[in-house]
Amino acid sequence: MNRRALLAVAVALFAVLAAGLIGTVAYRAGVEQGVVEAGRLAAAPPAAGAPAYPYGYYGHPHWVFAPFGFFFPLLFFFLTFGLLRRLFWAGRCGGYGRWRGGVPPSFEEWHRRAHEGQGDVRV
Repeated sequence: MNRRALLAVAVALFAVLAAGLIGTVAYRAGVEQGVVEAGRLAAAPPAAGAPAYPYGYYGHPHWVFAPFGFFFPLLFFFLTFGLLRRLFWAGRCGGYGRWRGGVPPSFEEWHRRAHEGQGDVRV
């Protein structure tokens, strides 16, 4: 790995850890505030009975999209990694894995040396 890739991984890891720390602290502060407020509130008398409505807005049930709920995380996953792939590796390739101007000279040299000792062997 080169230094640029290591730096990118380190920055991404730091950003994830910072976001997790901020989220955890904010959540705990909210819970503490809720505990303090709950102690001050008077207990409300129980309601007579609230009607249960099985349908959400516009008359459709909430569970309509439940079987397809796993598509949204998958869509987020593929779009995120597609964007990252495009950002980090699109500059090196001419698109779809083709190198601009042919393969790099170092690969040509490696390939030539790899086949020097084989001779003319046909399979």
